[in-house]
Amino acid sequence: MIRQVKQFQAEALINSETYRNFVQKTQSEILRGISTVVVLKIINSHAKEGIYGYLLLRELEESTKKTLVIEEGTLYPLLKKLEKEKVIRSERKDVQGRSRKYYFITPEGQKIQNHLMGFFSKLVESMSDLMDINVDLPQKNVLFCPNCANRIDLKDPDSHFCEVCGLNIQNLRFVPKTNNENGDEIL
Repeated sequence: MIRQVKQFQAEALINSETYRNFVQKTQSEILRGISTVVVLKIINSHAKEGIYGYLLLRELEESTKKTLVIEEGTLYPLLKKLEKEKVIRSERKDVQGRSRKYYFITPEGQKIQNHLMGFFSKLVESMSDLMDINVDLPQKNVLFCPNCANRIDLKDPDSHFCEVCGLNIQNLRFVPKTNNENGDEIL
């Protein structure tokens, strides 16, 4: 974000090289892990037809209102790494006389993406009071494993255990959430 700021007044904090470098480095560290989660989410949303790199970048910029911007020099090594780890796969397609590499999430990649989305959602929710933000996670048809934060789709009647950590979720499926006297959620 701060890297995108091009104009500022001479007395602005951003004009200090120390300030600017610290903020840029910290933002980069935060975005590095988030980028993987979001890239997997976008690829998964194109599960049938796949998505090529340039379109993935545009969709990422659009869906995050240009807050999360990944450079091509960062995206393609990330895609290569994910493919090497068999989280995604690729295939070449000719579209309108142009050969493009389309990316697809693997079944294992879907499980990883689901877990990372659950973890990230619970992380943001748990920090919401510290960060002065309001987070409302979906309650209907979704359960976040209290053991590992995996996001579990409750529409699947055959899911009795968290596929990530093995926790028996049968008793958690239909237990309404209640709050104690401090307002903390109790399962």
